[in-house]
Amino acid sequence: MTFDNCDRFVGPMPVQDFLEDFLPSPEAPASRPKGDFAFSKPSVSQNEVELIQAIRKSRLCPDLHFLNTTSRPDKTYGLKPDISVFSHTPTMDLATELPTVLDWGIVELWVENKPKGNDPFIRIEELQTSPDDVSCHVGWTVGAYKTCGQLIAYATALHRSQFRVFSFSIALFGDTGRLLRWDRSGVIYTEPFRLADGDLLEFLWRFNHLSAVDRGHDTTVSSTYPKFENLQKGHLHKILVWDDRAPDENPKCYITPSAKWATGALIGATFRYIAYDVESRNLVYLKDYWRVDHPDVQKEGDVYRELHEAEVPNIARMGRAGDVPQILGRGELQVPWLGVQRTKTQDYLSRPGSPCSWCPGHLCVETYIHYRLVLETVGMSLNRFRSTRQLCEVIRDAIVAHTTAYNKTRILHRDISAGNILITDKGTGILADWDLSEKVKEVGDSKPRPHSRTGTWQFISIGRLMDPWSRPHEVSDDLESFFWVLLYEVVRYRNDGPMRLGETMQAVFGQHTRADRAGHVRGGEGKLCCVVGLKYSSAVIETLVKTPCCGIIEEMRSLFCDLYLHMEAGDVSPYVRSMIEEERERDPRVNRAREMLRTSDVFLGIIEKFLKSEWDINNDSGMRLTEPRVDPSASRNRRKRKAEDHDGRELNIHLKRQSRDGLSSQTSSCRNNIFSISSRMHSSSVDLSSSLRSGNGGSSAKQQY
Repeated sequence: MTFDNCDRFVGPMPVQDFLEDFLPSPEAPASRPKGDFAFSKPSVSQNEVELIQAIRKSRLCPDLHFLNTTSRPDKTYGLKPDISVFSHTPTMDLATELPTVLDWGIVELWVENKPKGNDPFIRIEELQTSPDDVSCHVGWTVGAYKTCGQLIAYATALHRSQFRVFSFSIALFGDTGRLLRWDRSGVIYTEPFRLADGDLLEFLWRFNHLSAVDRGHDTTVSSTYPKFENLQKGHLHKILVWDDRAPDENPKCYITPSAKWATGALIGATFRYIAYDVESRNLVYLKDYWRVDHPDVQKEGDVYRELHEAEVPNIARMGRAGDVPQILGRGELQVPWLGVQRTKTQDYLSRPGSPCSWCPGHLCVETYIHYRLVLETVGMSLNRFRSTRQLCEVIRDAIVAHTTAYNKTRILHRDISAGNILITDKGTGILADWDLSEKVKEVGDSKPRPHSRTGTWQFISIGRLMDPWSRPHEVSDDLESFFWVLLYEVVRYRNDGPMRLGETMQAVFGQHTRADRAGHVRGGEGKLCCVVGLKYSSAVIETLVKTPCCGIIEEMRSLFCDLYLHMEAGDVSPYVRSMIEEERERDPRVNRAREMLRTSDVFLGIIEKFLKSEWDINNDSGMRLTEPRVDPSASRNRRKRKAEDHDGRELNIHLKRQSRDGLSSQTSSCRNNIFSISSRMHSSSVDLSSSLRSGNGGSSAKQQY
């Protein structure tokens, strides 16, 4: 996460501009308290206890509670910012109702307090020396990247635990500090200010008087109703969903438990729910995410509508979809075409004619818009397969959907993963999650864009992992992803023997390089070893499964072995790479494999051939036994004072999308939970429906995972 997102720090914004743009001056009942609050004392800036005491004595934040959490990690992520800030009301019992431990679900603001000299951002004078060469504002040192990784980890935890549009934080570095504003496209940071100058005081006073909307809460989501306590199994929420085909209609209400599928990324995050449709009384699949606002990227709802019009099989039934509208401070809804929840970080990049001359360089920040999609088909995770025969049949069904969509509409999925192939209640397969799809008007028309690698890292093709910047995403890349899905499911869920394959899983599916100065991260070396049989050899696969599934894997592996003949993993010189490509162009096996993978005919033929064989489905279901090994250096229980406390190095640190497979195993419990809620709701559906329809947007609700 760290290396990929460090080019999304936009700044340094003047502090006064930051305050005027993001924290409107409050209509406070009393003027701001005056006086010297001892912020200039060195002991205060380096001691959380004294800093909190100074803030309390200032009487600037009567509605906020500051808690020293420098040694109190939260139970979910193991993170511990130095100071966590919570809201409290005059009616609260300060002795019993205020939090005493860190709970990201109710944090309003957090403060990270670093020693002097640990500011990770490059000084503006250095950035302005050669602005055309600037692609990142973070200093090119391990310490700077680790500090930013720590900040990103805290912001991600907050945004994963609440329904948020944006949030604020404070970073202190001795006697100086910076203000930060986080949203789903990046983060805006201010120029450094001296604690003695009063900027921090002004920020805290204004923040105290902000409404929930101005603090960044998404008030289109609210807690469900107190009079239905007997239905509140876990944390239930009411989510409003609009339909962009009928913007004048009122939104529909859906009741959901906490999300069971969620990406770990701050940028363009996605949350998925099994939801209860109050109107139809049915269970539906609700997807809440931030879509890229780009002219070449179709809205996912429009993609589904086009696929249905083309009669593409094996896809989910479309319900409704639309952008999430803005909410005014008093709770009124704006109509969607007058304003939607859109990121703001990208608006402060330095462009021709832009007043933001304080942000030099060429940063990679895209516009994201909050979007919700409801599908009427609810599927089970792929790892719930009853036999390897069903696994192969479900993947075949997904390939048929992919092929038909491409042949009839020229829509290429571009995100084939284990989490996007689902099993229906009839045991068949559907291909879901078309939000990263792209319409290819002509063969070869799909052109790569900067930072345009799409997909889930474990399943991306070797070619795209090695070099996504010089060639477009092609049909063969998606077909290869289907192969990696099949192999992944077999290795992870069919290991009922003594083999210890966790480290090999990491080496094959998670291998990646460190980011270079341009932010490029490469992979594919482990997968290249796999297709030539050096990892997960045929003998290993035959030990895992005793069915014709082995034959499918080996024939597909042979196909990709030919496709990647002569390929060299790692960083090679342009001269060597050109020689390799010339050799590949001359090799008939490479050209034959390329031709065979232009369509899915050969792929489907392989599966169908082995499905006609005799297949013993006894003792052949999925089992969760092999776990990918993660880097033990990512432990979150190290000493707090060092930036190494959490550097954000996770399996998918460099991807916009993160595999949901580790979370999708919870599908069964989620469905059981919502099914029991659903059955109990039917008994009081009239009262519940009327209450939901009459309820207002409410306040931002707590969300846990």
